[in-house]
Amino acid sequence: MSERILIVDDETSVLDILSQLLTPHGYDCDVTDSPKKALNRLKKDSYSLLLTDIKMPEMNGIDVVKQARAQDGSLAIIVVTALTDVSNAIEAIRAGADDYVLKPFNLRDITDAVSKGLKAREGRLQSLNYQSELEDRVTNATVDLQHVHEELQKTKQYLENLLHSTADAILTINAEGKFEFANTGTRLMLGYTGKDLVGIDASEVLAGGADEVAYLRQVMNEQKLLQNYETELRHQDGHLVPVSVSLSLVPGADGKAMSILAICKDITEQRRLQHELREMSLRDSLTGLYNQRHFYEVLEREVERARRQHRPLSLLLFDVDKFKTYNDSRGHLEGDNVLRTIGQIVMECTREHVDTGFRYGGDEFTVILPETGESQAKVIAERIRKTFESKQFDALTLSIGIVQYHEDFSNRAFIQFADELMYDAKRTGGNQVFVYHPEKQHATEGEAG
Repeated sequence: MSERILIVDDETSVLDILSQLLTPHGYDCDVTDSPKKALNRLKKDSYSLLLTDIKMPEMNGIDVVKQARAQDGSLAIIVVTALTDVSNAIEAIRAGADDYVLKPFNLRDITDAVSKGLKAREGRLQSLNYQSELEDRVTNATVDLQHVHEELQKTKQYLENLLHSTADAILTINAEGKFEFANTGTRLMLGYTGKDLVGIDASEVLAGGADEVAYLRQVMNEQKLLQNYETELRHQDGHLVPVSVSLSLVPGADGKAMSILAICKDITEQRRLQHELREMSLRDSLTGLYNQRHFYEVLEREVERARRQHRPLSLLLFDVDKFKTYNDSRGHLEGDNVLRTIGQIVMECTREHVDTGFRYGGDEFTVILPETGESQAKVIAERIRKTFESKQFDALTLSIGIVQYHEDFSNRAFIQFADELMYDAKRTGGNQVFVYHPEKQHATEGEAG
């Protein structure tokens, strides 16, 4: 059965485009230009994913996200917004959206976001079903203990087998905030045996310490039950384990809360997959470098850091001389090979975990060089230029512009200066590096090939 997708946008042309993009991929698409109608459909019908615009006259897309998430906690939600409204997209993520797509979008943007959102939904459904099943079994076993006294020992053994058979950590914490029970899964997850943990304060295991314990106690006093709370627990050897926790109050015979039951699921693998999915969404599939969308995020972050710490920051922007002619004559497969080679060269000629390379678009590339002044940036640029030239792709060479950041630059000007320098290098013959000197207000030619 195909996944059902509900698309809401006040522009019918966008609805047609999105529907036409997704339907060939096996998705069953419903469309509407009314956010209110969309929310009403979500109440009546079952959908796997909601794809909604941010800015609509009838209702703000962020409110649509909030209401849709309140109606269906497992629903995958993706928002579409313009590049100038990224802050609204981030607010939508906080409100419950899984991802966002920037306009103008393409087929890959949409299908990647939809695939990622549906995988996130599947994970939530599995987690909810698993937690519900486990809690139901524990609850049923507890009821049996209360009503079937004559089978106390049998039921007790059953409960122990149940608690110790799961890989999840099941813990109880008394009114003083100390552990009083830990199952076998706790040892598998955290390295502690039940005997090791009994009597230890929960603040020593929760990553947030005493402040997090106080917060959880306040939440439990207000709502008695907390599900899918994500935090980190400290392993016996000191490293942190990411977990999803369900907490519930366990009442005594008098009905008053005696302790807190915590069921902790290790989500290390889920976090790893989320990280991999994010990396995939940020990288250019052909070159292995990061894409243009991530370039703007990293540039903004590095510019802010350079400004705050008064540290140097440089930017390279380059493209391939005569690439169009080569691509037209040799074919796109050969052209792709050139671009793929440039990606490898950028990674080889820059500093790992310091510099970051991006495919800016087509045959244009950028490299952000933190902690790097003009002279060192020029060395790196020349290394890239000469390495590419040594590959001997016919007459193909690189024209490179270098700009060192100055505090009076806007981010746009920073990029524009590098772009202008690159074209200056290209117009004067190519295969060279041009450097921007603000005190001279013009570019200086670097070493030419």
